Amino acid sequence: MTKRTAGRSKLKSSSTRRKRNTYSDAFRRKVVTFSVKNGIVAAAQKFDVSTPSVTNWRKDFGVTRATKEAATQGKKFNIPQNPTKNHAPSGRKNYSDSFREEVAKFSALEGVEKTAIRFGVSAPSVTNWRREFGVNRQMRAELLEERKKLGLEGAGAPSRKEIQRIRNQVKRALDLLDTLLEEE
Repeated sequence: MTKRTAGRSKLKSSSTRRKRNTYSDAFRRKVVTFSVKNGIVAAAQKFDVSTPSVTNWRKDFGVTRATKEAATQGKKFNIPQNPTKNHAPSGRKNYSDSFREEVAKFSALEGVEKTAIRFGVSAPSVTNWRREFGVNRQMRAELLEERKKLGLEGAGAPSRKEIQRIRNQVKRALDLLDTLLEEE
Protein backbone atom coordinates (compact mmCIF):
# COMPACT_ATOMS: atom_id res chain seq x y z
CA MET A 1 0.00 0.00 0.00
CA THR A 2 1.46 3.35 -1.02
CA LYS A 3 1.25 6.55 0.99
CA ARG A 4 -1.35 7.86 -1.42
CA THR A 5 -3.71 4.86 -1.11
CA ALA A 6 -3.18 4.57 2.64
CA GLY A 7 -4.53 8.08 3.11
CA ARG A 8 -7.60 7.31 0.99
CA SER A 9 -8.61 4.28 2.98
CA LYS A 10 -8.72 6.37 6.13
CA LEU A 11 -10.95 8.95 4.46
CA LYS A 12 -13.53 6.38 3.39
CA SER A 13 -14.30 5.05 6.84
CA SER A 14 -17.96 4.73 7.73
CA SER A 15 -17.76 7.41 10.43
CA THR A 16 -16.91 10.16 7.92
CA ARG A 17 -19.60 9.34 5.35
CA ARG A 18 -22.28 11.95 5.12
CA LYS A 19 -25.81 10.68 5.58
CA ARG A 20 -28.22 11.65 2.84
CA ASN A 21 -30.97 13.88 4.15
CA THR A 22 -34.59 13.19 3.36
CA TYR A 23 -37.05 16.05 3.55
CA SER A 24 -40.83 16.00 3.88
CA ASP A 25 -43.01 17.30 1.07
CA ALA A 26 -44.23 20.07 3.39
CA PHE A 27 -40.66 21.27 4.03
CA ARG A 28 -39.78 21.08 0.36
CA ARG A 29 -42.95 23.06 -0.53
CA LYS A 30 -41.99 25.70 2.03
CA VAL A 31 -38.51 26.01 0.49
CA VAL A 32 -39.95 26.18 -3.04
CA THR A 33 -42.46 28.88 -2.06
CA PHE A 34 -39.68 30.94 -0.46
CA SER A 35 -37.43 30.42 -3.50
CA VAL A 36 -40.11 31.69 -5.89
CA LYS A 37 -40.32 34.95 -3.97
CA ASN A 38 -36.65 35.37 -3.01
CA GLY A 39 -34.54 33.26 -5.36
CA ILE A 40 -32.89 29.86 -5.30
CA VAL A 41 -29.67 30.87 -3.57
CA ALA A 42 -31.48 32.77 -0.79
CA ALA A 43 -33.75 29.78 -0.16
CA ALA A 44 -30.83 27.38 -0.08
CA GLN A 45 -28.98 29.54 2.44
CA LYS A 46 -32.00 30.18 4.67
CA PHE A 47 -33.06 26.52 4.86
CA ASP A 48 -29.51 25.08 4.78
CA VAL A 49 -29.98 22.92 1.68
CA SER A 50 -28.06 22.80 -1.59
CA THR A 51 -29.03 24.98 -4.54
CA PRO A 52 -29.39 21.92 -6.84
CA SER A 53 -31.91 20.50 -4.35
CA VAL A 54 -33.95 23.70 -4.48
CA THR A 55 -33.79 23.69 -8.28
CA ASN A 56 -34.93 20.05 -8.47
CA TRP A 57 -37.74 20.65 -5.97
CA ARG A 58 -38.95 23.62 -8.02
CA LYS A 59 -39.18 21.33 -11.04
CA ASP A 60 -40.96 18.68 -8.97
CA PHE A 61 -43.54 21.23 -7.79
CA GLY A 62 -44.03 22.57 -11.31
CA VAL A 63 -42.62 26.08 -10.82
CA THR A 64 -42.41 27.83 -14.17
CA ARG A 65 -41.27 31.22 -15.41
CA ALA A 66 -44.93 32.35 -15.22
CA THR A 67 -45.03 31.37 -11.53
CA LYS A 68 -41.93 33.41 -10.83
CA GLU A 69 -43.24 36.42 -12.78
CA ALA A 70 -46.54 36.29 -10.87
CA ALA A 71 -44.64 36.26 -7.56
CA THR A 72 -42.43 39.22 -8.50
CA GLN A 73 -45.50 41.23 -9.60
CA GLY A 74 -47.21 40.53 -6.26
CA LYS A 75 -49.88 38.33 -7.82
CA LYS A 76 -51.12 35.12 -6.27
CA PHE A 77 -49.41 31.94 -7.38
CA ASN A 78 -50.25 28.36 -6.59
CA ILE A 79 -47.74 25.71 -5.52
CA PRO A 80 -49.29 22.21 -5.36
CA GLN A 81 -49.39 20.43 -2.00
CA ASN A 82 -47.50 17.43 -3.35
CA PRO A 83 -44.74 17.22 -5.97
CA THR A 84 -45.65 15.80 -9.37
CA LYS A 85 -42.29 14.17 -10.19
CA ASN A 86 -43.03 14.24 -13.92
CA HIS A 87 -41.33 17.46 -14.89
CA ALA A 88 -39.93 18.11 -18.34
CA PRO A 89 -36.96 15.97 -19.35
CA SER A 90 -33.57 17.55 -18.87
CA GLY A 91 -32.61 17.32 -22.52
CA ARG A 92 -31.61 13.69 -22.71
CA LYS A 93 -33.66 11.87 -25.33
CA ASN A 94 -34.77 8.29 -24.98
CA TYR A 95 -34.45 6.50 -28.30
CA SER A 96 -36.11 3.16 -28.94
CA ASP A 97 -34.01 0.02 -29.16
CA SER A 98 -34.96 -0.45 -32.81
CA PHE A 99 -33.89 3.09 -33.70
CA ARG A 100 -30.57 2.73 -31.87
CA GLU A 101 -29.91 -0.61 -33.59
CA GLU A 102 -30.78 0.81 -37.01
CA VAL A 103 -28.40 3.74 -36.46
CA ALA A 104 -25.63 1.40 -35.28
CA LYS A 105 -25.98 -0.87 -38.32
CA PHE A 106 -26.18 2.07 -40.71
CA SER A 107 -22.96 3.44 -39.23
CA ALA A 108 -21.18 0.20 -40.15
CA LEU A 109 -21.64 1.14 -43.80
CA GLU A 110 -21.51 4.94 -43.68
CA GLY A 111 -19.24 5.72 -40.73
CA VAL A 112 -19.94 7.37 -37.40
CA GLU A 113 -19.82 11.04 -38.44
CA LYS A 114 -22.05 10.71 -41.52
CA THR A 115 -24.52 8.60 -39.55
CA ALA A 116 -24.67 11.10 -36.70
CA ILE A 117 -25.44 13.92 -39.13
CA ARG A 118 -28.00 11.90 -41.10
CA PHE A 119 -29.96 10.76 -38.01
CA GLY A 120 -29.50 13.96 -35.98
CA VAL A 121 -27.71 12.37 -33.03
CA SER A 122 -24.28 12.87 -31.54
CA ALA A 123 -21.26 10.92 -32.77
CA PRO A 124 -20.55 9.57 -29.23
CA SER A 125 -24.12 8.20 -29.14
CA VAL A 126 -23.54 6.38 -32.43
CA THR A 127 -20.29 4.94 -31.06
CA ASN A 128 -22.01 3.80 -27.86
CA TRP A 129 -24.85 2.19 -29.81
CA ARG A 130 -22.36 0.38 -32.05
CA ARG A 131 -20.79 -1.08 -28.92
CA GLU A 132 -24.22 -1.89 -27.43
CA PHE A 133 -25.36 -3.83 -30.51
CA GLY A 134 -21.99 -5.38 -31.34
CA VAL A 135 -21.48 -3.54 -34.62
CA ASN A 136 -17.86 -3.94 -35.71
CA ARG A 137 -15.73 -4.46 -38.81
CA GLN A 138 -16.88 -8.07 -39.12
CA MET A 139 -20.50 -6.93 -39.18
CA ARG A 140 -19.59 -4.42 -41.90
CA ALA A 141 -18.31 -7.31 -44.03
CA GLU A 142 -21.52 -9.26 -43.35
CA LEU A 143 -23.71 -6.30 -44.29
CA LEU A 144 -21.76 -5.73 -47.49
CA GLU A 145 -22.18 -9.41 -48.38
CA GLU A 146 -25.92 -9.17 -47.68
CA ARG A 147 -26.20 -6.06 -49.87
CA LYS A 148 -24.34 -7.87 -52.65
CA LYS A 149 -26.86 -10.74 -52.49
CA LEU A 150 -29.67 -8.19 -52.82
CA GLY A 151 -27.97 -6.74 -55.88
CA LEU A 152 -27.00 -3.45 -54.27
CA GLU A 153 -23.69 -1.97 -55.31
CA GLY A 154 -21.24 -0.02 -53.18
CA ALA A 155 -20.81 0.30 -49.46
CA GLY A 156 -22.97 3.37 -48.90
CA ALA A 157 -26.68 3.89 -48.73
CA PRO A 158 -28.54 2.76 -51.86
CA SER A 159 -29.00 5.35 -54.58
CA ARG A 160 -32.42 6.46 -55.81
CA LYS A 161 -31.90 4.36 -58.91
CA GLU A 162 -31.19 1.23 -56.83
CA ILE A 163 -34.21 1.88 -54.61
CA GLN A 164 -36.44 2.30 -57.68
CA ARG A 165 -35.09 -0.94 -59.16
CA ILE A 166 -35.86 -2.81 -55.93
CA ARG A 167 -39.37 -1.28 -55.79
CA ASN A 168 -40.03 -2.48 -59.32
CA GLN A 169 -38.84 -5.99 -58.46
CA VAL A 170 -41.07 -6.07 -55.38
CA LYS A 171 -44.01 -4.72 -57.36
CA ARG A 172 -43.57 -7.43 -60.02
CA ALA A 173 -43.35 -10.10 -57.32
CA LEU A 174 -46.54 -8.81 -55.65
CA ASP A 175 -48.37 -8.70 -58.99
CA LEU A 176 -47.33 -12.28 -59.65
CA LEU A 177 -48.62 -13.32 -56.22
CA ASP A 178 -51.92 -11.56 -56.88
CA THR A 179 -52.39 -13.39 -60.18
CA LEU A 180 -51.57 -16.72 -58.54
CA LEU A 181 -54.09 -16.07 -55.77
CA GLU A 182 -56.80 -15.08 -58.29
CA GLU A 183 -56.32 -18.31 -60.24
CA GLU A 184 -57.08 -20.46 -57.20
